[in-house]
Amino acid sequence: MRLRRILVPAEMTGRELARRGFALGLLTALPLAFYGASTHSGSNAVITGGIAMAFSIAGASIFVALTARPVDQRLALAGYRPYELLLGRLLLLEVFGVAVSGIFSVVMVFGTGPPHPWLLAAGVGLVAFTSVPFGLAVGSLTPNELEGVLILIGVVGVQLTLQSTQTLAQVLPFWGAQRLLQHSIEGSVPIGAAVPVNVAYAAALFLAATYIMHRRAPSAVIPPVR
Repeated sequence: MRLRRILVPAEMTGRELARRGFALGLLTALPLAFYGASTHSGSNAVITGGIAMAFSIAGASIFVALTARPVDQRLALAGYRPYELLLGRLLLLEVFGVAVSGIFSVVMVFGTGPPHPWLLAAGVGLVAFTSVPFGLAVGSLTPNELEGVLILIGVVGVQLTLQSTQTLAQVLPFWGAQRLLQHSIEGSVPIGAAVPVNVAYAAALFLAATYIMHRRAPSAVIPPVR
């Protein structure tokens, strides 16, 4: 029963993504264009392309979170918990993220030929992993798509302008992934606590999204029929 209550929002998310196929294609083409435009800078293009991929996955997560609000209200009244709705959404969006990150990894490995291709793939995968809870948190917080997209552009844009060694970069969501991507082309750059910090950041964002949804959920909850 609990698994079914998670799969219901996952199925709804899949339908929403399918309905926005053209927009998702544009969101995926945008960071690929970032990568292509930055290839003149050499191997650093993989950092630009990898971090810019957050536009695709986090953008899709924001759209899903915002469009699902009316349905979430009805499901909450039917007894669904906010974390169940978000877990289902997270499950489907992470699958989408794996597919997109796989495409990006192949393109950048063959396009740039980094010394450590598996670390590049790991960095791109970490971007995807973090982008979903980031997008869900932003989508839960903002009232409309415009505000959510502006926050996404601001955070990812600032991350793209910074080096992973800068203090400001270390407090942004994609610092760990940025560190892995840099290490994939510069083996001398230490990874350190990049991965645990990024995973903790993603978990905190998911908890924040759950808290926001819980605060917005209807107070009158009808016990679910078993």
